[in-house]
Amino acid sequence: MPVYIRGFGLTEVGEHWNKNLEDLAVEACLKAIERANIDPKEIDKIYIANALSQYLNRKGHLGALIADAIGLAGKPAIHVEAASASGGVAVHEAFTDIKGGIKRNVLVCGVEKMSDILPAYIYTARALMEDWQHLTAIGASFEAIEGMLLRLYLDRYNAPHENIMNAAVISHKNALNADHAQFKRPLTIESIKKSPYVADPLHLFEVTTTGDGAAAIVLSSESGDVEITASSIATDKFRFFERDDLLWLESVYLAAQDAYRQAKVSHADINFLELHDVSTIMSVLEIEALGLVEKGQGHVLFGNMIGTLDSERPINTFGGLKARGDPIGATGVYQIVEIAMQLSGEAGRNQLDNVKTGLALSVGGIGSSSVVHILKKR
Repeated sequence: MPVYIRGFGLTEVGEHWNKNLEDLAVEACLKAIERANIDPKEIDKIYIANALSQYLNRKGHLGALIADAIGLAGKPAIHVEAASASGGVAVHEAFTDIKGGIKRNVLVCGVEKMSDILPAYIYTARALMEDWQHLTAIGASFEAIEGMLLRLYLDRYNAPHENIMNAAVISHKNALNADHAQFKRPLTIESIKKSPYVADPLHLFEVTTTGDGAAAIVLSSESGDVEITASSIATDKFRFFERDDLLWLESVYLAAQDAYRQAKVSHADINFLELHDVSTIMSVLEIEALGLVEKGQGHVLFGNMIGTLDSERPINTFGGLKARGDPIGATGVYQIVEIAMQLSGEAGRNQLDNVKTGLALSVGGIGSSSVVHILKKR
């Protein structure tokens, strides 16, 4: 059974002081339903992706909560949590329902509300996405881990740090004209170097920050301009320091290889992609695990400024996590919406020419779980 994107909607990512979690979710869902041109009663199931609401917003049971808020009480609705891969996993579950002929029309919404929360609470909530006993309890934040990975990469491959910094420069360049992006301003190597370290040698401007937002899609077996041709999830050893190679994201590799097989394509057939660029070093490692370049060569790709909208293979076409913003539980759904916008010719000033296939990568933790989706224009 084919799986089409029948409708999509999103909110601008930013600090929404006058909107709560439900407001954001309702806005995105209603936009998606309206664009799908579907009677809401025809929606068979709902998935709500969110990572941190129980800790940050004191809100749980989001499936039923959001279903009621959008006027669909009575429909089956499920809350999906998979750390920063929550949005990608929710889309995968909806894909599986339709692909298997179980449902016809499924609504997926990712939402996160973070800007009005004290940083200490956000830090503690994010720590739940890794191993508290072995990492967080000794002060090893995500940024600290990524700083160690960056140091190891620089030493092992003798890579110029500036090449890796370019991953953030590219994302910000692509976000300049993106209406829903949080940071519509340029970033330079010099400004990155001037920003403080969050974990030496990783700078503040090499990582993402908090943001509010919601994105939604209506998946359908019946109609749509864009088809999801592959959806795959894989995991890795949960404690990253137990892996054979700290600089290899096995879950990304496994999910990508399975997705290529499902879609009957290779990495060379992908016209553009949306990375989970939570930090510059993660972008580099993801590019390598996706098979676009050999191990140790990801930094060269970014050093050559591959990824801008006018390059041979654009990356993060609306700014990615770094510049579009990273409302954690919603991010994976944003990626799918953005690819759908490109493939349906609705990307506005960020529209790419002659693109037929896009890939979205959503990553939970330091590669503990990864989700790869491949979409094509019908």
